[in-house]
Amino acid sequence: MTRPPFPVLSIAGATALSILGDAVMYAVLPSHYAHLGLTPLQVGILLSVNRWVRLGSNHVAERCYRRLSVELWLVSAYLISSLVTAVYGLFRIFAVLFVARILWGICFSFIRQAGIMTVVRTSSDAHLGEHMGFYRGISSSGWFLGMFFAGLSHDLFGFTFTLIMFSLFSLFSAPLGFLSQKGVDRIRKVPLKISIMKANLGTMLCGFAVGIVGLGLMVSTLGFLLKEQVGISMNVFGRTIGVATMTGMVLAIRWILVGPVSPVLGTVADRIGRERSIPFLFLIGASVLGLAGLPFGPFWMICGVLILFCCGTLLDILITAWVGQQGPRFVASYVTAHDFGSALGPLVGWGIVQMGLPTNIIFFTGAIFYGFGAFMSRFLT
Repeated sequence: MTRPPFPVLSIAGATALSILGDAVMYAVLPSHYAHLGLTPLQVGILLSVNRWVRLGSNHVAERCYRRLSVELWLVSAYLISSLVTAVYGLFRIFAVLFVARILWGICFSFIRQAGIMTVVRTSSDAHLGEHMGFYRGISSSGWFLGMFFAGLSHDLFGFTFTLIMFSLFSLFSAPLGFLSQKGVDRIRKVPLKISIMKANLGTMLCGFAVGIVGLGLMVSTLGFLLKEQVGISMNVFGRTIGVATMTGMVLAIRWILVGPVSPVLGTVADRIGRERSIPFLFLIGASVLGLAGLPFGPFWMICGVLILFCCGTLLDILITAWVGQQGPRFVASYVTAHDFGSALGPLVGWGIVQMGLPTNIIFFTGAIFYGFGAFMSRFLT
């Protein structure tokens, strides 16, 4: 592997810092919402509205970057995100927190758009997948490290202190983000061999498939699916492991795949061929999901989910690299479709549970979406 360019490292680090406040909300709110005067429904709204607002703000960010300098919008997004983190800690009013979460969703649209395009504009084609993996791995570290330290700091020092400290740390994202754009030139888009309309449709549908299956269906229902398979606990090598612990372990492995393993996966894809790997990964994911829905036992189900997480992580890296080469509009289309899928997925998964249908239908539904993604990915190659 090669060392990524400084702009990639700096904007990835800046993004990681900006995510800290969001990580606190996911780590603390579900278990301590009553102490903050919130209801369960309000918690659900706060944890989802930032995704729903991005369905519109992703395209707003793309247009803004075309009209004014990237540095202006990017630094503003980092500063506002730091302010939003402080608001989380200082206010207990639902309406204020609701507006703050909307602002964070808008800020993240600008941050993500700039991050993807910075990687594309500073990386050679031979190392694009590898450098996109570095960007994803470093930037995502803010999420899982933030969740760990958020829980620890909250228990030791309280909610307000934790958010204020994280807000101060996230201020460093602004200068890092500004430095990341120095010397970054625009690149010429790769000419498409098919129509732009078909390519953009393929981009959106592939993004939707990746989002609805990974972050949507599987992550949101994993604990329930494991409980259905093993009950409240499972004996592993002579030790009893609770289903909650097992769920946490599987999700922790997913974040390891997103973090340190992402550059390795991106490097392998660069060697094999990024575009031709995309339909192959969709088909592997669809096959694994189909088999995981069969009654082969919990061990195979866990292995299948982990293989799916590998496929989903690499698919996101490769498709992001491809759309980045086509230009900012393709990036906006892809991330919007991905956000929509990840927001809709939990509703589909838990809707299946609510209707009392067999839980293996969740796996088969995911397999259908990935199979559809494999078909639509032919427009990307």
